[in-house]
Amino acid sequence: MTTYEVASFNIRVDIPVDGENSWTFRKEHLLRLIRYYRWDIFGLQEAKGNQLRYLAALDDYEVEGISRDQDPDDEHCPVFYNKSVFTKEDGGTFWLTETPEVPSKSWGSDYNRICTWVRLKDTRNGNRIHFLNTHLDHISEEARYRGALMILDWIRDQDGDLPVILTGDFNALPDERCYREITGQLTDTRRAADDAHYGPWGTFTGFRYDIPWNELMEIDYIFTDKQAKVRKTRTVTDSYDRKYPSDHYPVTATLEW
Repeated sequence: MTTYEVASFNIRVDIPVDGENSWTFRKEHLLRLIRYYRWDIFGLQEAKGNQLRYLAALDDYEVEGISRDQDPDDEHCPVFYNKSVFTKEDGGTFWLTETPEVPSKSWGSDYNRICTWVRLKDTRNGNRIHFLNTHLDHISEEARYRGALMILDWIRDQDGDLPVILTGDFNALPDERCYREITGQLTDTRRAADDAHYGPWGTFTGFRYDIPWNELMEIDYIFTDKQAKVRKTRTVTDSYDRKYPSDHYPVTATLEW
């Protein structure tokens, strides 16, 4: 058996209007959080070029992904993988639109939306996996639904024998058809864990430290196929000085093949 620690984390774009929650004040804490947990593979969302350059201090990792506009300073959905565990066999990015090969948007999406993927080989035992990471639109439900269908089609078109992990900020609650389509093909790890899920089910705080857990929106997920055994899952609520390193909590899963 092989076990991997996996995570998804919307790190909140660097934007001045965040004031005391701006990237300048939280970036050190976010970097330390990732260094502490040392996930084997993780997907980030809302990572702008300057934020990725700061996170290059995570020198145990290689990174896959380009920005949604092919501008290196714009937002990415990067995949980080531990280079002492994995080597990359292939990877890329496609747009969740009617023209997936070029920067674009469709179906009323407010921004260009992308999916980053990488095929990895475990250097210790030869295991190979597909890992995908995305950030679906926050405005258009149709764009979220169509984007989910595109990702599922991509997975079906690949080598069906390889395990699949899909992470992201899906901007969709569990009752939305986007989520229902995905869970028709993949498993929501939080709902399949051997052990009880630890932490809140909701993942978006908006930087509010005092928000009750039952008011949090559940929009960040880790999905996998049925080849994986989900050992445990967690929503990471770590904070510093009554502040959070992002307006989303990271979500994690321990997966075994």
